[in-house]
Amino acid sequence: MLQDPLQEIKRVFTSSLLEVCSSLCSTKVEVSVSRTPNLEIGDFGSPVAFELAKILKKAPNEIASQISSSLDISSIPYALSSEAKGGFVNLRLDRKNFAEAVIRAAIQLGPNFGFSNIGEGKVMVEHTSANPVHPLHVGSGRNAVIGDTFANILEKLGFEVSRHYLVNDSGRQASLLVYARSRLPDAKVEGKPDHWYGVLYAACNCIIELKKRRGKEAEEWKEALEELRKRAPDLVNKLEEEINRDENPEASVAELNKKYQEGKDEVVKGMFREVTEAVMEGFKQTLERLGIRHDAYDWESELIWGGWIDKALQRLKKSGYLEKEDGAYYVNLLKAAEEREDIRKVLGGDIEEIRTKMPPVYYLSRSDGTWLYTGTDVGYSLYKFEGLKEDKVYNVIGVDQKLAQLQLRAAMALMGIDPNKLVHFSYEFVDLPEVKMSGRRGRYVTIDELLDEAKKRVKDLLKERVGIEEKEVEEIAEKVAVGAIRYALINVIPSKKVLFTWDRVLNLQENSGPFIQYAYTRTRGILRKAGEVPEEFDASHLREEIEIELIYKIAELPETIRNCYWLMRPDILAQYANDLAMLINKFYEKCPVIAAPKGVREARTALVKAASIALGNAMDILGIPRLDKM
Repeated sequence: MLQDPLQEIKRVFTSSLLEVCSSLCSTKVEVSVSRTPNLEIGDFGSPVAFELAKILKKAPNEIASQISSSLDISSIPYALSSEAKGGFVNLRLDRKNFAEAVIRAAIQLGPNFGFSNIGEGKVMVEHTSANPVHPLHVGSGRNAVIGDTFANILEKLGFEVSRHYLVNDSGRQASLLVYARSRLPDAKVEGKPDHWYGVLYAACNCIIELKKRRGKEAEEWKEALEELRKRAPDLVNKLEEEINRDENPEASVAELNKKYQEGKDEVVKGMFREVTEAVMEGFKQTLERLGIRHDAYDWESELIWGGWIDKALQRLKKSGYLEKEDGAYYVNLLKAAEEREDIRKVLGGDIEEIRTKMPPVYYLSRSDGTWLYTGTDVGYSLYKFEGLKEDKVYNVIGVDQKLAQLQLRAAMALMGIDPNKLVHFSYEFVDLPEVKMSGRRGRYVTIDELLDEAKKRVKDLLKERVGIEEKEVEEIAEKVAVGAIRYALINVIPSKKVLFTWDRVLNLQENSGPFIQYAYTRTRGILRKAGEVPEEFDASHLREEIEIELIYKIAELPETIRNCYWLMRPDILAQYANDLAMLINKFYEKCPVIAAPKGVREARTALVKAASIALGNAMDILGIPRLDKM
């Protein structure tokens, strides 16, 4: 049994074309193979004759005819014949045998259908890694969904995958939150901890900023503070009172940051851990709802205390490009780029462009000796490759960090680590109409809020349906909400912004998580009524165009998953799931299964089983929960 019939057809067809072309012309030509636009002219076609026509000075169709007559059709799996048409070399398949091969592969492989064993080595996907100072918002949610889905894809391709979260507990933002908590040590945490601490963090930020701002800027911060006061009046009032007693809150925050990074004051360490762990617990609850897990949480503070930043510093010092000014360490990347070709290559190649567009230095620490996030990033990268022995690392980080990731890769090269082992998986942000987000001001739309709102809307829809018990409504609504949010955050190419609107997110007609879930439940309903799927069936009964298209779409799953990896485009799988769902629905409307004549019923039942497996496997990778009833 071929696990991937489509790949084998394309591989052998391409190889055969190359062999014939080489006999016609000594010049090497590129050969591409794709589906024909019309089933009447064949199943696969190649435009290679057009390339040869330029070299041989002959008409494309004349060359296509020559190639077609020279092909060894018997060597190509499921091939019936080849012919030249309009300059293309077209291949026609024995669709009965091809259909049987695809359906049997899906049914026999089951949960493993679509997966390829092409991956080798240890791969880390670091994703989410939001600062533990406020709830996960919709932007962090896109990071988490992209990272989790891509990690799933890598696993299905045979890589040894680990999912990591960098807990940024030693920077200024975490120090600011701990400072706020230290001013109100007896305040009771109410509700979900990350939400409560999010208000505390934003209020502290606003109060401190108001002390140093004037004019319009001060008004903006005051407006944000008043918004927070309405949400938690007692908490904000008490915090404002306590901070106003501190003559220099900025200095207090900096002192906390310094003490924590030094790691000697057990009281300070306890304060930071209590606050950070509480917020992280809230994060884990949110991510668990989304079906997202991490294999390891790497604490920034432990990287510092464990000496990884110092080790990185020693490596950079040996390179000759680490310098110090007023107590602050930095890497002189401009000097490195001027003197080393490998650094120029990492930073873009053109030295004049590097001089004009990039900062000449890459600061790692402040003048007080505390590490910036850039410093801990360098140490963390060393830990990833030499501590954990990862072969490749994907950092899922927003497009706004493009420069910082380039600088990090250059620093890796200076430490003697291949910078190509570190990949910046960048993505654009999420736009919500009429919402301007700012974590420092407490203005954000949380993932929890989106999930709750989606669940509420789904429950309202389900109440209109008869025969569904209250317990089922709750379970179905939660799964549909998760599917809706995850699909909305993954179905757009990472390099483009997501425009989040409810009419699109919960669209039951097309291009949404619930739409895909509904198509899957349809396959399950058919299979329940059909009973046992027959081991033997005659695929010659599958002659309708929609049936042939459905077979092809099922066959495309392995190639689709591989393309997601090669192109770093998990959205391709989301589009595949949507396309497959559309075909399932069209098939459902046009081709009766249970009422079909003997022979046709068995073939269609097997086809539905294969479609259900393909769609279910795609949903699992995308994190869209399966439903037997909806």
